Amino acid sequence: QRNQWTQEVFELSRTKVARLQPPAATSGTPTGMAKIPGGEFMAGLDPSIGYRECTKYFQGSEALKLDGCESSWFTNEGPEHMVLIDTFYMDKYEVTQGEYERAMGSNPSHFKGASLPVEKVSWHDADAYCKKVGKRLPTEAEWEKAAKGGRDTVYPWGNEFDGSKANFCDANCKYDWKRPEFDDGHATTAPVGSYRPNGYGLYDMAGNVYEWVSDWYDGNYYRTASRNNPRGPSSGTQKVRRGGSWGSLPNDLRSAIRYGDDPSIRISPIGFRCAK
Repeated sequence: QRNQWTQEVFELSRTKVARLQPPAATSGTPTGMAKIPGGEFMAGLDPSIGYRECTKYFQGSEALKLDGCESSWFTNEGPEHMVLIDTFYMDKYEVTQGEYERAMGSNPSHFKGASLPVEKVSWHDADAYCKKVGKRLPTEAEWEKAAKGGRDTVYPWGNEFDGSKANFCDANCKYDWKRPEFDDGHATTAPVGSYRPNGYGLYDMAGNVYEWVSDWYDGNYYRTASRNNPRGPSSGTQKVRRGGSWGSLPNDLRSAIRYGDDPSIRISPIGFRCAK
């Protein structure tokens, strides 16, 4: 299954662009956060689109013993469905190592740097941090609405992949599925805010590190999800991560991509941001 080979990817090995000027803060918006307006949006994606995008960029991996994409990897993204979300606030940036260490007293990250996103954090670590600073993890639905940035497109910036928009497994990447035709300037994590923000003023909602969200994972959840402020299944064994990472293929940077993982795992491609 797709989640299994992705997990294997990150277990294989665990080895400055200036921050762009953020948009002016909206009155009443907490410092470092962006206001995400309430309203309806189309969640999920036709699974055939995920499969199509995958086949553009993944022709197999000798390391993973995979010959190419499988359509079954994307069934958890469907069906597309309308969701209504209340107004909330989202961190503009992924939580940095500097911020995490100041709050929690330690820095578990593999790729060290105060302005780099904190990684190798479990879901429990992320949840504890957000609570400690007076925030919370976003729900999966909130995360997807925020990632889309007010657009209804495959990627946060449009319907076609653009290698200049995010940090992913490009020519600098160490894995055998890297895309040599692209150069995003980073072999691993990039300083948060290294790429232009989306329509809501959020940075790195695609790539850099995957982001934990609050929901339990269920591959069939979209078939029965509540329309109004869905919060995921009531229980489960895996938590959802979203958004793609420095080690991801372009396809994983789509706004609809979703994975489930053991909430106790700590690997370098996973970080988080908080909501309120």
